[in-house]
Amino acid sequence: MLKVAFLWHMHQPYYCDPVTGKMFLPWVRLHCLKDYLDLPCRVGRHDRLKMTFNLVPCLIEQIDLYVQGKTSDRPLDLTRRPAAELSREEKVEIFQTFFAGHPGTMIDPYPRYRRLYRKLIDCSMDAALAARTATTQEIRDLTVWANLVWVDPFFRHQAPFKRLFDKGEKYTEEDKQELIEAQLKIMAEIVPTYRSLMEEGKIEVSFTPYYHPILPLLCDTDSAREALPGIVLPKNRFVHPEDAELHVAKAIAMYRDRFGRDLQGMWPSEGAVSEAALTVLARQGIKWAATDDQVLFGSLAKGGQPTEQASPYVPYQFLTPHGPIHLFFRDHTLSDRIGFVYSGWDEEKAVTDFMDQLHRLADTVGAGNRDVVAPIILDGENCWEYYRNDGDTFLELLFSRLAADPVIETVTMSEAMQKLQPATLKNIQAGSWINHNLRVWIGHPEDNVSWDLLAEARRAFASIKEKRPDFDPVRLAAAEKSLLVAEGSDWNWWYGDEHRGPQNEAFDHIYRAHLMSIYSALSLPIPNALFTPITSGLPETFATEPEGTVTPIIDGGLSHYYEWLGAGRFDCLKAGNAMHRAAPLITQIYYVTDEHYVYLRIDFAAKRFLLDNPAARVKLNMVSPRKGEFLFSADGVQSLPDWAGDKRDILFGAGEIAEIGLKKTVFVPDGKGEIFFRIGIVEEGEVTEIWPQGDPIRLQFAAHGEEIVWDL
Repeated sequence: MLKVAFLWHMHQPYYCDPVTGKMFLPWVRLHCLKDYLDLPCRVGRHDRLKMTFNLVPCLIEQIDLYVQGKTSDRPLDLTRRPAAELSREEKVEIFQTFFAGHPGTMIDPYPRYRRLYRKLIDCSMDAALAARTATTQEIRDLTVWANLVWVDPFFRHQAPFKRLFDKGEKYTEEDKQELIEAQLKIMAEIVPTYRSLMEEGKIEVSFTPYYHPILPLLCDTDSAREALPGIVLPKNRFVHPEDAELHVAKAIAMYRDRFGRDLQGMWPSEGAVSEAALTVLARQGIKWAATDDQVLFGSLAKGGQPTEQASPYVPYQFLTPHGPIHLFFRDHTLSDRIGFVYSGWDEEKAVTDFMDQLHRLADTVGAGNRDVVAPIILDGENCWEYYRNDGDTFLELLFSRLAADPVIETVTMSEAMQKLQPATLKNIQAGSWINHNLRVWIGHPEDNVSWDLLAEARRAFASIKEKRPDFDPVRLAAAEKSLLVAEGSDWNWWYGDEHRGPQNEAFDHIYRAHLMSIYSALSLPIPNALFTPITSGLPETFATEPEGTVTPIIDGGLSHYYEWLGAGRFDCLKAGNAMHRAAPLITQIYYVTDEHYVYLRIDFAAKRFLLDNPAARVKLNMVSPRKGEFLFSADGVQSLPDWAGDKRDILFGAGEIAEIGLKKTVFVPDGKGEIFFRIGIVEEGEVTEIWPQGDPIRLQFAAHGEEIVWDL
């Protein structure tokens, strides 16, 4: 029987402002409504279902602050304010920030919320203009919907959520207050529910080190060289395994307090492991940890062990100076199918595909009654907003199938450790679940600056602690807390080129605020460097605008080097790297216009993709000004929306690439305006890939004889 060990990782960075006590960002509260409670409750409904949930202690600490009324966040404060009393600036802020969610699944399905979003679009995304023309009732409805859509479908039948969803609009201030109170009630139920389900034997709860640090880098930043020998590291080598020890010890102490037992296992932050990090865990009594399957093969090679017969479907045992620790290696293909692929599929087909994958594993790696385990490890919060109905239908179907399947046994990580005989792993190569290295958090000039500033602040803390035994212990404890927060992984996640977007400046500000807090608590002057942003502040949309007009030949090939020169481009490879998903099928999307046509070009990872895959389709998903789908195969146009007119207005060529030409008048009668679109791949009737996954590509065009001003 194949054992399947799910681990759902629940995490948010420590957003609490060390000065004001308010949350810099609202994601703890919003994800509490949508992600942290429904998953364990769903598991609890099935007798044969067991799973592991990994919680981060600093997430629990922040939940406590909300529940105890000790903190708030800016969107919550604006929601609490009576709509009639909001200032002009506050209304503008609401239009800027209250559409936080994937539009296709968290805005479009709700007519009132969609109309309010359309109001912003019709104002050319000018929040000031939208706010100036909005009524008090529209503002009130917007604040309600911006909170309401984050409530998981699992709870929408409960009061007051059902009544508010049914009402739809014309909300009152009393409705808002009732909604806020219901949010806090959900938050208060989260940790007690996990404890109750664990005591019933339904789930296991594991932890991550307290403030989610990258343990190998705390132990020694030189560990990054194990996977990347040529990486450029910070000026100051950071070697503080005692800090790693403190993060782990604090997590263990919270676990005993909240769950009344000893912590057995950990998902180290980002699955980042090294020999020094595992030694820290073993010294603290941790029995198991997990990382990515690619780390296994790097570790085997490091130790001179053969990789040909190695399997990630058995636990391994690594012997530390403080005893052995069991290791599980994440099946990144299966995990990523849930995290990245299935959100665009029909739920029945997605679950059938997943179960088929598990059965194939049972027939191969589990043949001959061999005991094996497939570790499925992924975020428990980030993918569901891309699923229809927040993944409700998918999860219910998946969990029912898993519970009823006669050849699959779901187990917790500790159960897998107890039931399976481990193999031996002689060495560990430092790495994480992302590309089995540590590059996301170190090596870029921005990353390295942040590490040097951290090292400087830590030296200041250590100096006061060592030389001033009379120093105020309360202030020293505050400085230590800010230091540990600054050692968290999330700040460096947003430094460097891997993740460019609107979050960079906010996370840079939060990180430097915590470093400043160290100096303030120690009564030391704040270094000038901390007043200068570390991030370049340049958002990366992975898209560029066209530089002018181009008229390519639509034949499925590059006729000459300059054929698409000057076209706009969306880089799927960079976008895929930023999402840490498997290599995309589509690598680049080009878009441009001439006097009469809109032209699109799709480049594939495998040349002649459409020609070699006759069942595959390219999907052009039009978002605006009209919604609809065009499907193309190697044979040409397969289907088009009713409004698209005659196929003769559509050009298509498939060869090494795919090229599309559509008359402008297909979209707008006068040939002037803009379109919003996405490009995807459809295989066996299901979308296996779509770009972009966030906001669609925007292409402006002018009527014949007019000149366009490019919005660069």
